Parts: sequence; C-alpha cells; structure tokens
Amino acid sequence: MKIKEKMTRKMSAAVTVERDSIETALDKRVRELRCLYDIASITGTTRLTLPQRFQEIVNLLPRAFQYPDCTCARITLHGDEFKTRNYRDTDRKISANITVQGAKTGTVEIGYTGTLPALKNGLFSKEERLLMDAVAERLGAITEHRHSEQRIKEERDKTRRYLDLAGVIFIAMDAKGCVTLINRKGCQVLGYEEKEIIGRDWFDNFIPERLRDSVKQISQKLLAGVEEGNELFENPVLTKNGEERVIAWHNTILRDDAGNIMGHFSSGEDITDQKQSQELFQTISHNSPLGIYILQDDKLQYTNPQLQKITGYSPQEMAGRDLLSLVSLEDRDVVKSNTVFTLREESPYPCEYRILNKNGQIKWVMQTVSPIHYLGREAILGNLMDITERKYLERKVIEYEVLNKMKSDLLAMVSHELRTPLATIKGYSTLILDYYSRLDSEETKDYLKSIDISTDRLAKLVDNLLDTSRMEAGLLKLEKSPVSMTQLIKGVATEASIRADQYHIVAKFSRRLPMVNVDAKRIRQVLDNLIDNAIKYSPPSTEITISADISAHELLVSVSDQGPGIPVEELTNIFDRMYRIEQRLYSGADGIGLGLYICQRLVESHGGRIWAENVPDRGSIFKFTLPLTSKIKRKKGRRGIAAELLNRKAR
Repeated sequence: MKIKEKMTRKMSAAVTVERDSIETALDKRVRELRCLYDIASITGTTRLTLPQRFQEIVNLLPRAFQYPDCTCARITLHGDEFKTRNYRDTDRKISANITVQGAKTGTVEIGYTGTLPALKNGLFSKEERLLMDAVAERLGAITEHRHSEQRIKEERDKTRRYLDLAGVIFIAMDAKGCVTLINRKGCQVLGYEEKEIIGRDWFDNFIPERLRDSVKQISQKLLAGVEEGNELFENPVLTKNGEERVIAWHNTILRDDAGNIMGHFSSGEDITDQKQSQELFQTISHNSPLGIYILQDDKLQYTNPQLQKITGYSPQEMAGRDLLSLVSLEDRDVVKSNTVFTLREESPYPCEYRILNKNGQIKWVMQTVSPIHYLGREAILGNLMDITERKYLERKVIEYEVLNKMKSDLLAMVSHELRTPLATIKGYSTLILDYYSRLDSEETKDYLKSIDISTDRLAKLVDNLLDTSRMEAGLLKLEKSPVSMTQLIKGVATEASIRADQYHIVAKFSRRLPMVNVDAKRIRQVLDNLIDNAIKYSPPSTEITISADISAHELLVSVSDQGPGIPVEELTNIFDRMYRIEQRLYSGADGIGLGLYICQRLVESHGGRIWAENVPDRGSIFKFTLPLTSKIKRKKGRRGIAAELLNRKAR
C-alpha cells in the first residue's frame, strides 16, 4: 500500500512538473505572439511617426521575454537610438541586425540588468532568439515601407508644388464627377479654398446651370472612351461671387493598374480676358471703315467685312490666302520693303499701292502694319484704307492743272501764231489799198502771194485745232476706200515741192505698192504734216525723201530729212499733244505742237503705228505703218485698175 502511494505521489509530481513546463512554454509562445501582434498594430497606426513607432516597439519588447522585470531593450537605426528607461549596457544580451534592401541599417538588442534565477538552458532560449530575428525583420520592413511612403509623399508634395506654381488650372475628378484634386490656381480662379472644393460635384457646383448638361455629356463621353483626351474644350465656370470665367480645357483620362477608367485629369487656362479682347476686336473691326487683316506665316488668318468688301472675296476665300496675291505685280516689291522697314523700325509707315479685286478692278489702298501676337505666336496686323476715290480726284486735279496750263499755253501760242499771219495779211492789204496806184504789178503780186501764204497758215492752224477737238470728243470719222498709195504719195510729194520749192522733195519706191483701204484725205494730212515738220527743222536746199515698202502684212511709209535730228530723250514724247510748247517754245519754228499728235491719232485710227528715229549724221526719219488686208492685196482685175485710174484722175 505504501509503495503504491509512493508511486502515486511520484507520478503526480511528474505530471505537475510536466504541466508546469507546458504552461511555461505556452506562456512564452503567447508572449511572443502578443509581441508580434502589438508590433503589427503599431505599424498600422498612421498617427505615429517612424521614431514614435520604434519607441513604442522598444517599450513592449521586454514583455516578450522570460524575465521582463529585469529585461531592457534598445533599437539603433541610422544613428538614432530608441531604448527602454532601464536600459544599461550589459554583457548578458542578444542582438539582431535590421536590414533594408539587403543592407544593414541598425540593430535591435535585449539584455538582462538584474539578478536572475538559476538558468538551466542559458540566458536566452532558442525561441527568444528566433523572436529577435523576427522583430529585426519586422523593423526592417517597417523602415523600408516608411521610406517608400516618405518618398511617395515627397514626390506627391513636389508634384503638388509644381501644380501650385503652374499658371494654369489643374483639376482631377472621379468617375462620379466629384473633385479629388485642385491646385492653387484653380482655387484662385474659382474664389474658394481647397477644402471647399474637394469632394464636391464639379458640374452641380461650378458649371453654370444652362451649360451643365452639355458639359456633363463631354465628361461622360470621356469616361466612356467615346471621346479622346487632349482635345480642346471651352466652357465657362461659376466662381464663388457668381462671376463666369471662360476656361479652355485639355482633358486626360485616368486609369487604374488594370486599365479601367477611374476619372479624368484636366488642365485649364483662364481665357476670359482673351475672349473679351477678341470680342472687343471683333466689334471694332466689324464696324471699322478700314480694311483690317491679320497675317501669320505669310497667310491671311483674319479679315474684316470692310476688307472683304474692298477685295470682293468672301471670308472663306480670303482665309489662308497670300496677301501679295491681291497686290498688283508692279507694287509687290514696294509692299514687301515697306512691311520689312516698318516692322524693323517698329513705327507705322503708310504705304500706298494697288490691289486687284475679284472683279478685276484696280483699287488704290493705303496700308499701315504693326507687329502683334496672335494665338500665342508672332503675326502682323494690317490696316487698309480704300483711297481709290481720292486717287481719282487727285488725278482729276492734276489733269485739270495740266489742262489749265495747256489752255494758257495754247492761248498764248495761238495768239502768237494768229498774230503773225494776221499782221502780214493786215499789213499787205492796207499797203495795197493805200498805194495800189503806185505799186507795179510785180510788187502787188508779191504782196498778194504773202497774203495767200499767211491765209494758208491760218487755215492750217484752224484745221489742226478743229481736228484735235474732234479727236478728243471722239467725233472723227474715217471714210475708207481702196487707194493707190503710189499715186497718193507721188501727189503729196509734187504738191509739197510746189509749196516749198527751196527743198528737194522726192518720192522713192522699191516695188509696186498695193491698194490700201484707207481714208485718202486723212493719210494725205499725215504726210503733209510730216513733210511740213521736216521743212520746219531742215536747212534749205536739203532733201526730204518719202519712201514706202511692204513689210510683212503692213505698208511701211517713211519721211526722212537732213535736219539736226531729235534728242534721244525726246523721241518718245514728240507725239504728245502740244509737246512743242513745253520743249521748243523758243526754237524759232512756227506751229503749236499739234501736227505730230494729229498724225499719231490718225495713223492709230487706221490700225497702224507711228514712231521717229535718228539717222546718224543725216537727220531724222518718221515712219508709220498701215495694215494690208488680203482682200485688197489680191485685187488685180478690172476693179483694181479702175480704182487706180480714178485716183489718177482725182490727182
């Protein structure tokens, strides 16, 4: 019985020891798990900074070990130290390295500071050492995660600073249209603080009611993937004080890691002032009496209604057109150089030039240009004034002044030209009447001859004036008929020889001349005027030659003399009306400068040309052409012969 009791007591004691051992081991495991759980809780607390988290962790570490009352702990990290209040440096300690991305950044250590009971398995158990390694690993993860969070925060803060420094609005919205981000510029434009905007529905709070549906549709199309991002949209926003500001938006779709659309990010520029300036410019330019254009890259970007009226082109036809294409060819270099000079000197300098409108009409305009910025780039602003009417009036004034001077000169010349023959006629007539009985027949004949010559001179002067008046009024009519130019020229030469017997006037032909359809009287007048002109400026006893020949489909007639010739600079002007009055008023030759002008008008009315040339050392030569028609040129039958006989009979 005693043996049995003894064995029972031994077995009970063994069970008790085993139970105590199990309880002790279980208590250790609970403390270890509790420690790891508390560390995880501290890690997930966002209100604590990294140093605060490490201090909390170092304070709870001793409770996870076998003798917490005499246990101290310390964590070192990047030179910073976190320790319990009872911490002392001791040899009775264990430690583990804290690593971040494979590199040692610190240590965690546990030590005993007081008297310990007898230890059977050493200072620290295997499980406690494993716990230290787990704590060190966890501290490394906390540090790495915290550093990542810090980097993200720094990048986020940096991005936010960039957004706040930007001169444009940045705003992010989620798929429901609620604002998740807005920068400082956006707050300034809207007049709200950031906290008053974040989380609020953008469309219901910041878009004018009349536009909410249309603007919301644009957002919905973006979120549905129907509309592409980066497209420019303009719409007004509603500020806190009720004012509307026009914003030009660029929108970008926001997607998550899986590619799903989660909202959109928009950048906007406040263009209210720009819009108001544009509207003001449009109002002014549309009501301006001046033609206004904007030129960029040598192309018209804008034209106002007045310029469209001047040119006759529609806005669509003017858009993108080269301005110089409207300028007359003669004036393009002037316009180019004036524009370059004005832009370089930065001072408006008026330029007058001609443009050709859509109907082919020439318009005179006066232009000023100045440099501007249009749509963010350099451009040219031009102003055009239609001065066509002014130019017309200026021309009329000049013509009036010229005509007035010509009238004065004509009156002076006509008075002079009339006075000389009239004085001759009056003088000799009075002489004959007063001394008729005393004059012999030869003297009387000479006086009468002088009277006859002066009368012819007066008649010619009057005829030239009348012909000029008819030509200017368009009343000169030609009576054309087939004429033998050979007989006509010979007849003119014969009559001129009788009229000016002190000159040798000859007619020369290299071949037989054809019949020409002309007004014989007017062509005779042309030849007479050219011969008289040669007589005026040639010395006596010289030869005056009339020649004619066929050149291509024209008859070429020439009258040459042996006078002093014509100055080269005057060759193109001698056919001008009353040219002699301007250049040879005191040359000593009579006439009022209408003879060559009448010749030119008569020749041109026949479809011909007339010009003058100098013959070296031999005087001058006047040439004119008359067209030959094939119908008359082929006439060689009875009608042609009969016509020639009639012309001979007329001579």
